[in-house]
Amino acid sequence: MLRKFILLSVLSLLAVPAFATEADFEKRMAHGVAALDAGNPALAQEEFRAALVEHPTDPEAALYLAIALSRANDPAAEPALKSALRLDPGNPRISLELGTFYYNRKMFDESGDYFDNLLVLKPDSEMKAAAEGYLAAIRSHSNNKQWSAAGTAGMQYDSNVPMFAGGGPLPVGVTRKGDLRGVFNLGLNGVALRDSDQELTGSYSIYQTLHLHLTDFNLTQNLFDITYKRNISPLLSVKLSGGFESILLREKLFDNDFSINPGLFATFAEGMTTGIEYRFCDSKYHNTDIFPTNADRDGVTHSIIFSHRQRLSDDLNMRVKYTFERDLATVSAWSSVAHIGNAGITASLPHPR
Repeated sequence: MLRKFILLSVLSLLAVPAFATEADFEKRMAHGVAALDAGNPALAQEEFRAALVEHPTDPEAALYLAIALSRANDPAAEPALKSALRLDPGNPRISLELGTFYYNRKMFDESGDYFDNLLVLKPDSEMKAAAEGYLAAIRSHSNNKQWSAAGTAGMQYDSNVPMFAGGGPLPVGVTRKGDLRGVFNLGLNGVALRDSDQELTGSYSIYQTLHLHLTDFNLTQNLFDITYKRNISPLLSVKLSGGFESILLREKLFDNDFSINPGLFATFAEGMTTGIEYRFCDSKYHNTDIFPTNADRDGVTHSIIFSHRQRLSDDLNMRVKYTFERDLATVSAWSSVAHIGNAGITASLPHPR
């Protein structure tokens, strides 16, 4: 009996520090939340840091410390919030805080990504309303910019005069003929409609080359396209694009084509999107003095495109794309089948603060 009493006494003494530690943790968390609610992020940081000493891997303590840093406009808030996200990726509160952090810094693209992710996570009504409010504000900022224009101009010397325009269907060159040429490009982009579920955009560009001596190869390319995108569920979206292209050589029509491109895209998780698209292109070629049999290439092209985009980290993104292309020309010698694949990783430079 005495042995049992001694054993129970020892166990009770050993348990006291554990209970005290747990009580200290809960007390620190409660004091930190109260300090946040009172608008004192500095005191909140002290309490949450002390709580993390007791439980270093607690996701709630890590999140609240990150929130306190964000409320204080501390640059350390960004890595702290992302660290909390890695500890608890399914927590919609973290997406809300990250979205708010970037919104306050006018980084609207990044902000919108996190608010969209929050809605996928099925948050409570309060967080959902907050995210939708921020997204509406982001759209209002975007809608203030209904169109944009960009232009470039320059000179270059080609030892073998190139005959292409942004991947257009022209021969690759003229053997052993060099010349100096001017290159001009103008692009216009506009937004006709944009809200939380859909977007309608259009663009036009003109590409022009002017040779010093080989004027027969002066090239003008006109491109016009219009794209409609719509979200049909939190996971699925659709796209429909239409485009028109014309190419002139020395102001004589060389080629014109019309294309239509529907697509379906699935977003399985934040930063992970997979899509499948079909592209139909009807091309009409015109004979010229230099290319008297150009019309033999008339025909249609069918393409199936698979793509995948994967976020690898905060600064790295991977893109993979495969295209199957079937070209059916009037003269069968110009018909072809192509398999085109490409993959790459893009890195984002740090944003200026």
